[in-house]
Amino acid sequence: MHMKGGLFHRFREWMLDHAYWVTLGAVLTIIAASALYTRGLERQAADVQAAAHAPEIAETATPEPETTLMPLATLAPLSLYSMLKPGGTTVRPVSGGVIRGFDSETPVLWEALSCVQLHAAVDLAGEAGEEVHCVMDGTVSGTVRDELWGWRVAVAQTDGQQAVYAGLAACDVSAGQNVTRGQTIGTLLERIPCEAELGAHLHLELTCNGERRDPMEILPDEAKGTET
Repeated sequence: MHMKGGLFHRFREWMLDHAYWVTLGAVLTIIAASALYTRGLERQAADVQAAAHAPEIAETATPEPETTLMPLATLAPLSLYSMLKPGGTTVRPVSGGVIRGFDSETPVLWEALSCVQLHAAVDLAGEAGEEVHCVMDGTVSGTVRDELWGWRVAVAQTDGQQAVYAGLAACDVSAGQNVTRGQTIGTLLERIPCEAELGAHLHLELTCNGERRDPMEILPDEAKGTET
């Protein structure tokens, strides 16, 4: 009994001597345990939040934003004609000059149709079967063939305007195709039925936001000569 009492007495003295350090250790242990518990709760909350936004439980898929594609010249295969053309942004579509000019105000006689109406386009002379070249880089927005015009090819140009090439015997492009300046889009008819009095030629139209423009404004100087 005396030995046990002595051990208890020494233990009590040791506890009294080291009470500060014992208390500090207990406090630090409580703080560490609290931090670990709190971190566990935060991790569980984050997991629940992430699960709530999982795409597989969404009622409807988020729609993709609509995009408008502008014609990009770099998407079309470059022709040798286009690559060798020194400078400039346009090329002449056919070999000849102007045989009937643009006039959006004064009606003119269309002999083949036996009528008088506006000529909001330009007629450029050429040879039957001659290749018709794209004036400017763009994207083919449509092709159609009818009894009055033969093949007509519409190209949405990179400058925001639309060119329509009419009087083609054959069409070498299709809607949605990217084309570069100088690329062949078709060949000329022997004569356009509704403008038969003019012989083989290209009827070229140009519009900007629905308004007719004079195609000569964008053609190179060598295409502006007048046929006699």
